[in-house]
Amino acid sequence: MATKKEKIKRNLKKQGPITAILIMIIFIAVISFVLSLFKVSGNITEAETLETSFVKVNNILSKDGIKYILNNSISNFSLMECIIYIIISLMAISVLESSGLLNHILKPFKNVKSRYITLIFVFLGIISTIIGDYSYTFMLPLAGVAYKILGKNPTLGIITTFIGLTIGYGVGIVPNYQDYIISSITTKSAHAIDINYTYHMFSTYFINVASVIILTIFTTLFIEKNLSKKFLRYEFKENFNVSKKALVTTSIFAMIFIWVIAYSIIPGLPFSGMLLNDNTNVYIEKVFGNNSAFGNGYMLIILGISLICSYIYGRISGNIRNNNDITYSVTKSFENTGYIFVLLFFTSIMLGLLEWSNIPTVISTNVVDFIGRLNFGGIPLIILVFISIVLISILMPMTVTKWNILAPIFVPLFMRANITPQFTQTLFVTSDAIGKLFSPIYLYLILAIGLIYKHDNEADANIFTIMKKIMPVILLISLTYFIVLIGWYLIGLPLGFNSSITM
Repeated sequence: MATKKEKIKRNLKKQGPITAILIMIIFIAVISFVLSLFKVSGNITEAETLETSFVKVNNILSKDGIKYILNNSISNFSLMECIIYIIISLMAISVLESSGLLNHILKPFKNVKSRYITLIFVFLGIISTIIGDYSYTFMLPLAGVAYKILGKNPTLGIITTFIGLTIGYGVGIVPNYQDYIISSITTKSAHAIDINYTYHMFSTYFINVASVIILTIFTTLFIEKNLSKKFLRYEFKENFNVSKKALVTTSIFAMIFIWVIAYSIIPGLPFSGMLLNDNTNVYIEKVFGNNSAFGNGYMLIILGISLICSYIYGRISGNIRNNNDITYSVTKSFENTGYIFVLLFFTSIMLGLLEWSNIPTVISTNVVDFIGRLNFGGIPLIILVFISIVLISILMPMTVTKWNILAPIFVPLFMRANITPQFTQTLFVTSDAIGKLFSPIYLYLILAIGLIYKHDNEADANIFTIMKKIMPVILLISLTYFIVLIGWYLIGLPLGFNSSITM
């Protein structure tokens, strides 16, 4: 006879992702009621002005909470940019698959050993974070299709790439726009101690490059040992014509397109820089800033190149015979995608309520204030802050929002402990990435689960089931991350160009 506790666990495991999200919404509502009942509150220090403001927990079960749900649930869903980007990505990947181009590109990898495929997708996940959060919306569906073509389980491909993408935010080789934003917050927070301090984008380049190499290798080993054997191989029937002539012609056109796009984001050359934002002197903001044509339209550029190259390959190879075929090929990947959009709808409600309730903000401010009052330094301070940021990130995955709250306290605190702001920021982005891996409310984990259902609607892809499967890998990655940070600190290696750990 199973015990009551075992029955509860078994029933929870059977719940689908939507039910899990609804349970989490109810849990958040109850927590908001309890915390508001006890008048739990906190104080936020603004990084820009260093002024402090009061914040309290809002009760979702109150009159105002009910009004918020009715007034904002639809608008919150309509404002989720990732929905637009996943649609564009599915169109691009659909035409690449239907034309046979993706199959031809991946053909040389079909007999490659599993560990090398894992290595490639972990590395691709890490480096693709240069385009920001929307790397998830392209790389996750691409990984599912690629693994299917390679005869491997799409679920494994999606999970592997999700892990690579998420850890990539802590160790990106090339700084992205998010790195630029949080570095500006770091600089403003450091001015409380040193008004002349400036964060340079390559201040942490050495530790980032080393971390990418170490984490790519070790994450591959962890996934191969703990995950790969849990997923059966996928039987893929190849029905595409393969044409070397088509591939060569397509490659020539692709290189021309890429060269034109690259030239359009290089400033200072004759007729170059057409897609840059000319209203700033910072290059990364020129490329990815809010007023940058490239930053706002790179997904359309990817779609355009995919459509043209796929059409060229498909027509020459015979996989696309007429315009009706190309029309069908654009929509093929939308089969079984309804679950993704339903999941994202309920997720938008959950995340909106969590933000409105102020629960993550209040908890974060109280944790930060507590640490700020402790007289810790060196290794104990690093360990305490590392753990606290991981825990905060589980509840608040939004990186920039979180650093706006934490930086005004942590950056000066570490500077007083003789630790530079650049190491503090490295500690933050590392801990933030790990926290996202642990977070059941992380938007892109839920997107990954929706994509898993697209490939296998009978998959055991409950949020908590997936997290249980990847938990050994996450714990090992966390330990590896932590060892790299502590080892770098103890040895005293330079973080980057003209950048050290201590003041």
